[in-house]
Amino acid sequence: MNKKYEDRQLSNIASHGNYSKGRKYKDSKLQFNRTEYQRDRDRILYSDAFKRLKHKTQVFFNTKNDHVRTRLTHTLEVAQLARSVARYLNLNDDLAEAISLAHDLGHPPFGHAGEDVLHDLMKNYGGFNHNLHTLKIVTKIEKKYLNFDGLNLTYETLDGIIKHNGPFKSMSNVPKLIKSLEKDFNFEIEKYSSLEGQIANICDDIAYVSHDLEDGLRSKIIKIKDIINLPIIDIFLQKFKNNKINDDKLLIYYLTNNLSNYFINDLVENSKFNIIKNEIKTIDDVINYGKQIIEMKTNTYKELLSIKKFLFQNMYNNKEILKQYSLIDKKFRFLFEIYTNNPKMLPVKWQTSNYKTKKNVTDAIIATDVCDYIASMTDNYFEMKLNDLRS
Repeated sequence: MNKKYEDRQLSNIASHGNYSKGRKYKDSKLQFNRTEYQRDRDRILYSDAFKRLKHKTQVFFNTKNDHVRTRLTHTLEVAQLARSVARYLNLNDDLAEAISLAHDLGHPPFGHAGEDVLHDLMKNYGGFNHNLHTLKIVTKIEKKYLNFDGLNLTYETLDGIIKHNGPFKSMSNVPKLIKSLEKDFNFEIEKYSSLEGQIANICDDIAYVSHDLEDGLRSKIIKIKDIINLPIIDIFLQKFKNNKINDDKLLIYYLTNNLSNYFINDLVENSKFNIIKNEIKTIDDVINYGKQIIEMKTNTYKELLSIKKFLFQNMYNNKEILKQYSLIDKKFRFLFEIYTNNPKMLPVKWQTSNYKTKKNVTDAIIATDVCDYIASMTDNYFEMKLNDLRS
């Protein structure tokens, strides 16, 4: 049934679960007629790391506004956009959704502020990167099954996670974790991922440009007058004024909704054009093409980058947010020092070595265990542990 369903519904250039390159560990037979990628999606949804996203920062810390996005709501919005684009192009929306749902599992508490300080604290041991940590979660850290660690996801889902920001230029830039996975899979890391993986990547950009802008306007860190000269936004503002409706909340939603639709429509139409123009007819054509296929027109992408640049200058680097960055930096360093000096205080689950005997324990092992533990925390749990240790 699954084979007939995918063969009937999907394009020849879509990823088909029936022709997947498989999983690292032999798995039980499929149940309830789920496809391989539906199974991946469900494993991600039921993971502990996914549940914790609801209490992890997207942009704003400890906000009292219930409508500001968390890392979970951002992730769900990326997945919704990716499903829609994949379905319109007759690609595998289950795979696009699975990759999208996994893409931010590796974020530490307090968003990019937490990532920056963890990267600095781990600079002598390879640094910290949330994309790489996502891969570690789904291949090692999650422990829900009797016969293996991780979620035992398919090659195609892992490939989409690994290449979330595009392919690697050379093997010399490839982290050890990815190299270790190469023993089981040849990820062809210098080539682009499937079309579904490319969709998840660009939909992430569209989601956080459109929706972070909405949160910035809702929180009043950004005002309408600040954005009137941004590309395409001025057109939407004028259309709204023509309706003669005086409602700021409705204006914000109208603006960001239209912005998201504008980028998605351009992405779909230009991607269709790329597929036809370049005679992309098989999955091998996709992988061997050597360029991004799922993309907006050049001018449209420049408009997106202009808005992204504005957000970095006026929201992510807003003085109030940067002030909180400084406080978060100090808190992370305090917690990291406490645990690295006393690794036996780590919960047993996070101890990869025997800290009682200290046999074969190195500074790198201790720092990595501490980093993994802190990265797993939600904002709330982080503050609770911090208060416990300070008292």
